[in-house]
Amino acid sequence: MKRRRPPDAASQQRLDALIAEMGARPRPVRVVRKRAYWHQRAAAMALWLLTFGGQRTYLRRYVTTLGHTIYVPDNFKSRRPERAWQVLRHELVHVAQFERYGWLGMILIYGLLPLPAGLAYGRARLEWEAYRETLRAVAESEGIERARSPRLHAKIIARFTGPDYGWMWPFPRTVQHWIDEALAEIGGPGASG
Repeated sequence: MKRRRPPDAASQQRLDALIAEMGARPRPVRVVRKRAYWHQRAAAMALWLLTFGGQRTYLRRYVTTLGHTIYVPDNFKSRRPERAWQVLRHELVHVAQFERYGWLGMILIYGLLPLPAGLAYGRARLEWEAYRETLRAVAESEGIERARSPRLHAKIIARFTGPDYGWMWPFPRTVQHWIDEALAEIGGPGASG
């Protein structure tokens, strides 16, 4: 069994500061338990059906942002502070997207354009904007070598090409190219994994 190392104080302080900053915004961003909301339980069932059982962990593993609310799984508070901080940085990109495009725009871009699955370029680009922030947050909190990790890249690519997001983008080499470009921007030469 893998032993968890205790969280360091700096990571916890960084997470606490981000949560405080989210609450102090002119339009506060709330973090709530996903399972407590009927629409999130219904979304979990719909995603399970639409992905033919491929997406089975929506309520247990995934964080979802709608407007200024971030819906987290029950175990979110037990996540390591640096990982929780990275996830919230990713989700704040989605908050900014809701502010930029509005609810109708996000529904159209994220859910329908050009297709709801397979070639969901709108969703892929919105998610890529957030995953670019994930890579930046990983580099800041765990170092550029962790952001360059082929294992991390494989996880990101699997999210884009698998059932997690409804097979939104079937081109793994394109996603790796996006990762390489982001790492070059974040960490300079030799950034690709």
